[in-house]
Amino acid sequence: MKMRKYVLTAVLSAAVLTPGVSSAQSTSGTFNVNITLTSACTLSAITALDFAYTSNQAGVQAATGGGLTVNCTNTLPYTFGLQAGSGAAVPPGAASISPPADNVVNLLYTLTAPAGATGNGTPQGTSITGSMAALQAGTCGVASCTNAAATNRTHTLIVNF
Repeated sequence: MKMRKYVLTAVLSAAVLTPGVSSAQSTSGTFNVNITLTSACTLSAITALDFAYTSNQAGVQAATGGGLTVNCTNTLPYTFGLQAGSGAAVPPGAASISPPADNVVNLLYTLTAPAGATGNGTPQGTSITGSMAALQAGTCGVASCTNAAATNRTHTLIVNF
């Protein structure tokens, strides 16, 4: 009888420990994750272009400033364009513009947009350049004038992507 008890205990233990003896079932399925990425570019603030010009100077004067950063989606190509003034509808923009002389100091200049590039997902530094032709008299009734009161000194940089 003692032997029978051990055999019965062994059989019952084996039945409990046997894998796969279960009434629970399972199944599985696969699914996709769909992503729509809208590409974009952003601009930092653009530093002002500054000209330091002496009336009737002999040489062309380059502007300082005009620095900015552009941050575009990785591998997204982009170009820049300029628009004289700031109130009109924004067209694609020209690579270079020569706006009318400002309406305070009456000097002519040319602005050139930065070269285009391809976005890499991080801010990329670049700048707008400017040049002012030589031998311009300008308008100023005192020792030194600025165009701070000019109503036509603001222009627009456009990023096309």
